[in-house]
Amino acid sequence: GGGGRKKVCRSEGCEKKPVRKGVCSDHGGKQNCKSEGCDNVAKEAGVCRKHGAKAKTCSQEGCANVVRQGGKCVRHGARVTASMICSAEDCTSRAQKGGVCRKHGAPARLCKVDGCTFHAQNRGVCFRHGAEQKRCSSEGCTNFAINGGVCRRHGATLKECSADGCTNRAENRGVCRKHGAQVKVCSADDCSNQARRGGVCEKHGATVRKRKICTMEGCTTRAVNGGVCIKHGAKVKQCKKENCNNNALKGGVCYRHREHNESEAASESSASASVSTTSNATAVQV
Repeated sequence: GGGGRKKVCRSEGCEKKPVRKGVCSDHGGKQNCKSEGCDNVAKEAGVCRKHGAKAKTCSQEGCANVVRQGGKCVRHGARVTASMICSAEDCTSRAQKGGVCRKHGAPARLCKVDGCTFHAQNRGVCFRHGAEQKRCSSEGCTNFAINGGVCRRHGATLKECSADGCTNRAENRGVCRKHGAQVKVCSADDCSNQARRGGVCEKHGATVRKRKICTMEGCTTRAVNGGVCIKHGAKVKQCKKENCNNNALKGGVCYRHREHNESEAASESSASASVSTTSNATAVQV
């Protein structure tokens, strides 16, 4: 025949593919990380990813996800088996551990820096301790990318609530909190506050990053940029409408002009619909 014989583990009765020295990982083929006290499997140069082995990244431009199949990540076309999908009902997220995703109970890895309780993002550390985070691919922009390789300012889209007329951000199950998105409640007895970390709220021990306060003496307002609040000189974008000094919120306009634009768009839509109805009625009479 044309094809060569399929290699199998040399251990008697084993049909698995050999990994190292002619045997599969079950029979000693895997090589452990050479870092002292580490039992992880070595990925590259004798070390695991935690101790410096680099993972292959997706070949899609601007994507830093780990390769799963054919040089692509799951998001850009790598096929996944049923066992890789979360087993929770109606969930399509990738299973992390125990057959479920993080949202449904898979334990998240913590940053390896002593005393840090933040989630590890890559290379075993959190963003605070050096994990790399993708920047927006738009020229000259230093914002963090959210999706599609760009930040929100340059076109990254966030899921909006599926309730009619609601533009709030969807939290889970396609809706915002106002329309039924479930949030974790503090596990302390008789407490209904939202859980922040470790299943408890701030009042009952959750440690959260404190917001920066304006550095001007006696001021307790939140700092916006440059260490100061707007009142004390922080620069903010202003509404692009002529003679308007309000702060821009979205689309380069303030809240007042955003509502005005939406109202005008609705009026134009209504007018065009009315014209269309009149034209149809005239055509029927003729």
